[in-house]
Formats: sequence, structure tokens, C-alpha cells
Amino acid sequence: MSRRNVTIGFSEVEFMRIQGAAALARTPISTYLKWLLQGSPVDGITKYMSVILASLEEIKIAIASLSASPPAQPRVPVQGPPITQRELFRKLMKDRGIPSSTIRQVDITLDELENSR
Repeated sequence: MSRRNVTIGFSEVEFMRIQGAAALARTPISTYLKWLLQGSPVDGITKYMSVILASLEEIKIAIASLSASPPAQPRVPVQGPPITQRELFRKLMKDRGIPSSTIRQVDITLDELENSR
């Protein structure tokens, strides 16, 4: 088995999503990307990129069909102050048991990425 280095370019938004997903999985970005491409050797599941892409295609089709149909019920106005996506992301990480120090580091990284635009 030969090993080759591959360079993949991501937009800033794509990279932020991958970085956040890797943080949630508590793995380095390179390990997370390898897992996406090859599957996890730890759990014995071999998921290949074609399977992931097929699943994403199914999700895209389901979302497109949902957006085409009218909403079943009128929307209820949100009570209280609106929650930003950043606050929701923090809450989801906390709910999944991510340590607060890691959440702060992800927050700092996101701030740095936003300020570099």
C-alpha cells in the first residue's frame, strides 16, 4: 500500500464547517477528513465517499421536496430574544458533553476566521 499526500482546497465556510465537525468529533481535522473518506477503523464501519455523497444527495432531494410543499401550520413567533447560530452551536456542543475549554477554543477560532475576512 503506497501513501500519497493530497491537497484539498476548501472555501472559508466549508473549512469552518469541517473544523466545527472535527471539534464535535473530538478529532484533528486531518483525522476527521480521513474518517470521512475511508471510514473509521475504530468502529469497523467502512464508509466510502460515494456512500456519503449518495446520502447527501438523498438529503438534498428531501430538503428540496420539503421546501416545495407549503408549511403545514403557520409559524409561531419566537418568544424571547433570538438565538444566534453561534449561541446555538455553543449550546449543542455543551449538550453533547464537549468541555467548556474546547468550546471556548472553537469560539476563538471562529472569531479569528471571521476577523480575517
